[in-house]
Amino acid sequence: MEDPEVIEARKKLAAKFGDNLRIGGKGSMRKKNKVPHKANQVDDKKVKSAIKKLGVQPLPGIDEVNFFQDDNTVLHFENPQIEGNIRDNFFVINGKSEVKSLRDLMPGIIPQLGDKKIEFLKEFLTAGKPAQADDEVPDLVGTQNFEDIAAQD
Repeated sequence: MEDPEVIEARKKLAAKFGDNLRIGGKGSMRKKNKVPHKANQVDDKKVKSAIKKLGVQPLPGIDEVNFFQDDNTVLHFENPQIEGNIRDNFFVINGKSEVKSLRDLMPGIIPQLGDKKIEFLKEFLTAGKPAQADDEVPDLVGTQNFEDIAAQD
């Protein structure tokens, strides 16, 4: 029979690595390493090569790009890489995007808004004000004892 120390060591290894790990022995399967797939890099290379065929040129000096969506949010790109073909009116914006509300971009976004959006923005800001009165807060005018007011309610 096997030594109890060996059995105990195997139990520790099984607890550490999981029960499905087979340790040693002739004819046992090897532990397989999981390799992350690199499909995204291949897709990016294919997209970039297809874009280059369209004759785009880099357009430097653009700090941010904003797309105004119908649900009153803004798709915001900070320091994007922009390539374009001005003759064909074709532009590619590459970079990390964030979905933000108009309030988040408020001070710097006003010059980018059109007439319709400015009117909407005025309505949006006035509708977003909090309510004036709160029903759960009691009036404490003329008294300093909070417990007396709470006992009356």
